[in-house]
Amino acid sequence: MKKGDKIAAILLISLIIVSFIGVFIYKTYVKGSNRIAVVEQNGKIVKTIDLNKIKEKSEFILPYNNGHFNKIEVEPGKIRFIDADCPDKICVKTGWISEPGQTAVCLPHKTIIRIEGKNSSYDQISS
Repeated sequence: MKKGDKIAAILLISLIIVSFIGVFIYKTYVKGSNRIAVVEQNGKIVKTIDLNKIKEKSEFILPYNNGHFNKIEVEPGKIRFIDADCPDKICVKTGWISEPGQTAVCLPHKTIIRIEGKNSSYDQISS
């Protein structure tokens, strides 16, 4: 290996290490802080939950017209639909959401769960 190749390899490895450190810091301190779950139904906010303050598992039922429902489960740092009486159950299949910008939606019941974070003033694509 020539001297120039060694320098290029060292620079490349250094750049990769610095990139990983930057991503780790971003995910830990910027994106992961202040995670708020917002539950909306028919365009109105029904409930807001600070996922950082949840200490134990809990569930609640969100009723809809004519006896229909969504059952939502909350655990420390994450939230999901666990049951619904809609025909396709795509909302249940979505699974856990925990990062700012993620959403879970039940279209038949017009229910949305979204996670907002520290940089929630940005749109969903850039956050």
